[in-house]
Formats: sequence, structure tokens, C-alpha cells
Amino acid sequence: MFINFWYAAAEAAKVTDQPQHVRMLGQEFVLFRDSKGKVHCLSNTCIHRGASLAHGKVKGDNIECPYHGWQFGGADGVCTKIPSLGKDGKIPARAKVDSYPTQEKYGLVFTFLGDLPEAERPPIIDIPEWDNPAWRVSLMTTLWRVNTLRGVENTLDPAHTEFVHPVMGFQGERDDYSVPQIELIERDWGTGTKTKFVTPGAAGTVKAEVRGGGFQTEAEAGHHGATTTYTWIQFSPVAWSRQYTFNTPVDAHHTQKFFLQARNFALDPSGDARMDVRTREVMDQDRVVMERVQPFFVPQSSTEEVIVPADRVIVRYREWQAQWQAKGWLMDVDALLAAGENKKFAIPSPARRSNKGWALDAVPMVGANSTARAAAE
Repeated sequence: MFINFWYAAAEAAKVTDQPQHVRMLGQEFVLFRDSKGKVHCLSNTCIHRGASLAHGKVKGDNIECPYHGWQFGGADGVCTKIPSLGKDGKIPARAKVDSYPTQEKYGLVFTFLGDLPEAERPPIIDIPEWDNPAWRVSLMTTLWRVNTLRGVENTLDPAHTEFVHPVMGFQGERDDYSVPQIELIERDWGTGTKTKFVTPGAAGTVKAEVRGGGFQTEAEAGHHGATTTYTWIQFSPVAWSRQYTFNTPVDAHHTQKFFLQARNFALDPSGDARMDVRTREVMDQDRVVMERVQPFFVPQSSTEEVIVPADRVIVRYREWQAQWQAKGWLMDVDALLAAGENKKFAIPSPARRSNKGWALDAVPMVGANSTARAAAE
């Protein structure tokens, strides 16, 4: 699991002035709207005696702990009130919790889980179809018991369609079937690739009618950052689909998927249910396979798998991960699991770059910069 990316935390319409508990990257958070409607995301653990802030109350722009009434500012996480000290009591400088930047976009609340300054943060993927009247966009959410990085690899995989998705794969059993040479498409924060498959009975052609009575459909799939994926499908010259999935690691073993599907046909909202049924069927075909993949995590050594040319985009995705690990952005999952319930951590927030004296240690990291970050705190 990687820090220093924007993660979808919740549907925006479901975040209110009632605190909401969210688990991401194996850590606990509280989401709430303040008196002005601004969404805040804080580390959920009260640094006094460990209570859950998400089970407290929103008081103006603050969140109040349900245990002893301590209040923490949504904007900065700094404690503003300790009732037991009295009205004029001096609040300790260490009385603060991590507060994380938020954005509302595409009907979702995103939170930046990491300590990078604003100018250095990877952006949220651009979805031009979102506010385009020629497109209809719908949202689906689902929880998978799948390691997030494994799940991203599945989306990128150009060779699985013919065998996992009967509605799209029709050539895999043919003796002359093969995956064409993979051409990678490099973007600022990720890599994609285009593939082609046959869709019998499609309305029109994309390139040319192919042998067997079907039509050739083109699809481009790729990743943006560590866990966002996109799949752009051109069924015909007049029917296109653009799919974007924000894969949020709940922990190392579960992935919360926020799936945005854009289409330039059947624009009436009444078509959403039918499209969602079809989409969920395809997603479940992936889920069934992925929940049985072993080992559960991506192998640490390339010798544990036999890689072929069709896996080229998977290899490239792992190269991106190696770059982010070298920056010190990879969490040490083994250390987190070993700590168990004996110790509570927090994802380092941007404030840790300039302020010292935090009650909770930052999550253990793997990589070149993790030691320097720990020393700075």
C-alpha cells in the first residue's frame, strides 16, 4: 500500500455533519462536514486515551471525542478544547491529530493520504466525460477481498478477457488465437495499452469486419498512480464507454471500489440500472478469479512467476511501484501486521513536514526516504 496519493474515501452525498468512520490503507479515519459544509478527514484515534473520534460529535468546525470531550479542528487537527483543564487551561502542543487534504470531485470525497506539499502531489485523474452533456455517468461501489495492487494488475491484463469474460471473449479457444504485440502508452502517472477483441453483432465496425461474423472492438486500459484505473471501450463508431475505478485499499486484504461508468448512448438515467447489472456481472467474473489468486500479494521476486510478452504492461506497472518505493512511499505491511493491536499508527499528514511532537508514530515505511522521515518527526 502506497501513501502520497489521493484516495476516494466516500460518496460525497453520504458525508454529512454526522461523523463517518472510514478505513483506508489499514488505518482509521473520520470524515465530517463542518459548519460551512467543508469536508474534513482526520486520523480517527484520539491521542488522549485512544477513543474513536468517528463516534463523537461535530461541534461547529471541530470533532469532539466521545470519551472526554476533547475537540480537534477539522482543518488542522489541533486540539482546541480539553474540558478537564478548565476554561483557561493550557493545551499541550502535542495535542493534535493528523488532518488530511480533501477534494470533492466526481460525486466522491477524495483525501490525500500522505505528507507531500500541495505542489508535489500526484493529481486526481481527469474525467472529461463527467460534465459533458453528451455522456451519462453512473456510480457503483463494491468491496472485494482482493489485494489492491493485484486487482489493478487484473484491469491492465490484456490476455484475460478471452477467458474470464464470456460476453467479450470469443476467440480464446481458437487454435490461431494469440495476443498481438503489446504497445505501451505512457502517461504522466501511469501506463496503458490498447487491445482488440471480437464482439459478435456489434452495431457497426471500429476497424473492419473480421472472420467469424463479428466486429473488432478496441479497448484501452491503464493505471493512473498506484490504484486508479481506466478502461476506454469503443464498441462501435457510435457507442463508447469510459470506465474509471478508484480502488481504495481498505487494508492489505480488501479493496473498496468506486466505479464510474460513462457512456455516450442510452443517456436517460432510467438506463443506469440495466447498465449496472451488466457491469456488475463482468466485475464479478473478475472478482471470482482474483479472490482465488495465490499468493495473495504480488510476488516479491520475478522468478516466482513465468512472465510472457502479453504481461508487458504488468511489468511496467511494477516498475512504477519500484519508483514510488524508492521515494519512500511504500508502507511496510509486515511491520503493521506484526504490531497488531499493540500499537496504533497514523498516515503522516503534510503538517508533519513542519511540525514535530506527534503522539502517534507514522506508519512504518519501506524505501530510501523512510528513515529520514522518521528522524524528522
